Amino acid sequence: MLIFFILLGIATGVPLCFLFDVSLPCRIAIGAGLSLGGFVGWLFLYILGLFLFSLCIDMKKPRTKDHPFVRFLIAETVRLVCQLGRVKIVTEGLEKMPAGRFLLISNHRSMFDPLVSLVAFKKFPMAFVTKPENLRLPLVGRIIRYCCFLPIDRENPRSAIRAINSAAELIKTDTLSVGIYPEGTRNKGEAVLLPFHSGVLMIAQKAGVPVVAVTAENTEKVVKNFPLRKTVVKLTVCDVIPAEAVASARTDDLGNTLYATMEKQLEHTYAKKG
Repeated sequence: MLIFFILLGIATGVPLCFLFDVSLPCRIAIGAGLSLGGFVGWLFLYILGLFLFSLCIDMKKPRTKDHPFVRFLIAETVRLVCQLGRVKIVTEGLEKMPAGRFLLISNHRSMFDPLVSLVAFKKFPMAFVTKPENLRLPLVGRIIRYCCFLPIDRENPRSAIRAINSAAELIKTDTLSVGIYPEGTRNKGEAVLLPFHSGVLMIAQKAGVPVVAVTAENTEKVVKNFPLRKTVVKLTVCDVIPAEAVASARTDDLGNTLYATMEKQLEHTYAKKG
C-alpha cells in the first residue's frame, strides 16, 4: 500500500510541475515537493475515509460476521504503518499452522501485538479477545469491533464467560479463528512470561479446535523506535496442540504445557541475544 500511495503522489505532483515556467532543475524540485505533498494528501484522505466509515459502526451490536474487504484494508493499513515506522515483521513456523479454524495464544508485550498478528497471519483470518478499553479507542476501537474483536473483563466472571462463549461461537460457525493473550495483561519485562489464565483455553475445548502457540519478540520496542529506528518484530509458531489432545486435557494441564513450550522459545531467543 505504501507504493500505491507513493505512485498516487507522483501522479498528482509531476503533472502540476509543468504548470511552472522555470528551469529543469527547479521543475524537478517543484515536482518532488508536489509529489510529497500529494502523497501526504492522499494518505490523509484515506485515513479520513476510514474515520468516517468508523463513525457508521454500531458499537452496541456485537459483530458475528466477518467482512473480508474491510479486514484486507485493515491488514494493509497496519502494513503501511509498519513500513512508515520501519517495522519489519518476520515469521517462523507458519508451516505448522492447521488447515481449519483454531485458537491462537501468544505472549503479550505491546499494543502492537494483535496488529502485527493481523499482518503476519493474514491468510488465517482472526478476531482477538481484548480488554474493553481497547474498543473505546478513537478510530481503532471501532474498526477492530467491526472485525469481530471481543471484549473481556477478567475481573467480571460473567463477562469472561460471555466472551469465552462468543469466541467459541465465532470458531464453531467457521466465521473466524480467535486469538487471545492468556497472560491477561501486557508483560512489561518483569519476567520472560507472566502466569497464564488457563481458563481462556476453554474456547478451544468448546469449539473443538487446535491451539496454536505463538511467541512475539520485540513488539515492545516499536513505540520507542517509531519512526526513526528500525524494529524487527518476530512471530514464531512454537507448537500446535491437536483438537483431540485439547479436548481430553484439563485446562490447567494444557496451560502448563503451552506455558513451558513458549517459555523455552523465549528463553532460547534471549539467550542468543545475550
